[in-house]
Amino acid sequence: MGSWSLTTCETRGAVRGSRVAAIRRPDGRYVIPDVLRKYPGLLEVLDDWDTVAPVLHDLEPDELEPADVAETLSVCHPRKLLCVGANYRDHVAEMGVREIPEGTRPYFFTVPPTTTMVGDGEPVLIPEDPALRVDWEAELAVVIGRGGRDIPAHEALGHVAGYACFNDITARGLLRREVALAAPFTWDWLGSKGLDTFCPLGAVTPAWQVPDPGDLTIRCLVNGVLKQEASTGNLITGVAGLVAAASSGWTLEPGDVIATGTPAGVGQSRGEQLTAGDEVRVEITGLAPLHNPVRHRKPNLSPENP
Repeated sequence: MGSWSLTTCETRGAVRGSRVAAIRRPDGRYVIPDVLRKYPGLLEVLDDWDTVAPVLHDLEPDELEPADVAETLSVCHPRKLLCVGANYRDHVAEMGVREIPEGTRPYFFTVPPTTTMVGDGEPVLIPEDPALRVDWEAELAVVIGRGGRDIPAHEALGHVAGYACFNDITARGLLRREVALAAPFTWDWLGSKGLDTFCPLGAVTPAWQVPDPGDLTIRCLVNGVLKQEASTGNLITGVAGLVAAASSGWTLEPGDVIATGTPAGVGQSRGEQLTAGDEVRVEITGLAPLHNPVRHRKPNLSPENP
């Protein structure tokens, strides 16, 4: 059997409507072992990761009775979501950069609103204006289980709870402002990447099931058509280096997520963009896939303005 992963779900039956952390088996069924029953979500599990992880490590989810799950929910709302820009060699080349300068450091940016986060199966809601040019960006997400500051690279993987598929949805048309007070305010990273539902995150596969995060194949499909395919071996800065670099500037906490960057094949380079009705799927070796339908965002209308 393949790897299992961790998520948050809502149950049916006698405890209908209750949120609880759960395991997603490779067959798509969900089980709730006793060790998870007291946790209302994955973030709470990660807060207690050093206690929970050894118990989960010895579990055999295939031997547990499937739970009656009404729906899965957003996996977690991380305390910090740190995204990394321009971290795949082929994507950098796609942007016209011919040579990577020696001593290049990871470029971090953050997308703080919790309403950006959605889970597997939840819709990505895009504005109706095609000039916004909404794009896909498949990424490997690193989920922190043990916090720390100034973590050495050789210890960094010991702070990782697991890995997940991530999609850094971006409205290219909002990234560069036509009117700006001054040059530093020309680029609007939050406005282009931080809209509601623009950060789909999949179920989290524990790190012990991922022997080498630097040897995974990442793929993005739109309506079943392959758009991106690359190896995490092409990362400019690998997972350990990213965790170390991030912790040199910010204290990492359990539940923090580092999105490691996207490879070549984004829509902008193809002259393509997402439209309502599209289906986007991110796949990474050994991880639970992430699937999200694309829908138009309806404006909230007040009674005075129906």
